[in-house]
Amino acid sequence: MHPDMKRIISLLLFLAIIGGGIFIFVYYLNYTFHPYCLRLGYTLCAAVGEDFYSLFQSTFNFFHNYFIYGKAASLNLVTPYFMPFKYLPATPILVGWPFTFFSNTNRAYHLFLWISVILHLFSLWVLYLIGKKLKAKPIDIVLVIFTWLSYFSLLSNWRMGQFNHLSALFFLWMIGAVLYKRKIAAALSWTISIAWKPVPILALPYFWWTKNKQALILFSVLFVLFTAIYLGYWQLYSPLAVKDFFHTILLRGNRLPLQVHYIDNFGVYSLLGEIFFDHWRKVWNVISFVYPYLILLWYGWVTIKTRLKNQRGRIYYLLFSLATILIWHKELWESWLVFWLPIIILLFLLAKRPKEKLFILLNTIFLATPSLYYFQQLHPLPMWRLALIAEKAIPQLLLYIFLSWKLLSRRKKCMGSQNP
Repeated sequence: MHPDMKRIISLLLFLAIIGGGIFIFVYYLNYTFHPYCLRLGYTLCAAVGEDFYSLFQSTFNFFHNYFIYGKAASLNLVTPYFMPFKYLPATPILVGWPFTFFSNTNRAYHLFLWISVILHLFSLWVLYLIGKKLKAKPIDIVLVIFTWLSYFSLLSNWRMGQFNHLSALFFLWMIGAVLYKRKIAAALSWTISIAWKPVPILALPYFWWTKNKQALILFSVLFVLFTAIYLGYWQLYSPLAVKDFFHTILLRGNRLPLQVHYIDNFGVYSLLGEIFFDHWRKVWNVISFVYPYLILLWYGWVTIKTRLKNQRGRIYYLLFSLATILIWHKELWESWLVFWLPIIILLFLLAKRPKEKLFILLNTIFLATPSLYYFQQLHPLPMWRLALIAEKAIPQLLLYIFLSWKLLSRRKKCMGSQNP
């Protein structure tokens, strides 16, 4: 085939893939701003704007000197309904205050949506820069753009006004800043990511290794010192202040109905519940107790063993730190799957071997597409519930094992290169 014909075919293929992504994204936008009950996911028929209203209410409470946690937070309601605030005390002053200039909470919610959409589109430029830095092939960048535009759990994030998307987005920006050795940009992106949702908090060792003083200072002041001062202040007025904070943040209380046999919980822990809870209750009780400790011990052991100095190794570690929280958490809703978006995209761009790319691509298909919720609703049987949860949980577990293997294997290579 003539080289010019090959280039034309390649260009048409690229345009078709990107065009498909744009078409899907436009559909997402139409659904987001004109929501209805879409029976492809449990949360796609849920109340609109839940988490955003939680942020709006907590920001109002903060600046009007009301406690933002516990029952006290619902006494002066300015939102259509009350949702508990499950984030850090610094979040209202870091990201919540601009929305309180709107007296109409619905307008504020739509502003939040537009900001999310614009930042999502701007991140395409960040993806291009990351791909360029990693010397990715054009087809890889095109596939990444398609995935970024068509990732299904974006819908549940925007419908419910959740912050998983923005936290994951700023985590991606942090990775870009790390690749281009922009310490201040990396520190700011990580800080904003934690402010939206403290899922990337386990990236802290990286900033300690690299002696990023800006990141360490921002983290210590905004999320450690400020939290202590805020809770200490309110503890003087309410003896339940600290207890309410930890009860909310750590999801205390009877959470079993949400952790086992719940059709919107796609975590590995939920999958284990499907397998063991009904038939091997004693085994399940042991798993339930040791599971979170085992995950944290594994994270700690890998962290100690893989203080990699090369850039690719450190990127793998940052992805591993984010994935650890997702595997550790006992309640991983469909909207949380968006945290896997920067992970799978960066793994795909980092991969050099065709087998690795195929492995990541196959797992991406399961994570990026609708779940089996529609079929489970048609046939509400335990078998379909197990399939529904396993379809999302198994790819997460496989990717986590892959990340662990990449880190440990890179450590062995580094040690081997140092030996005479």
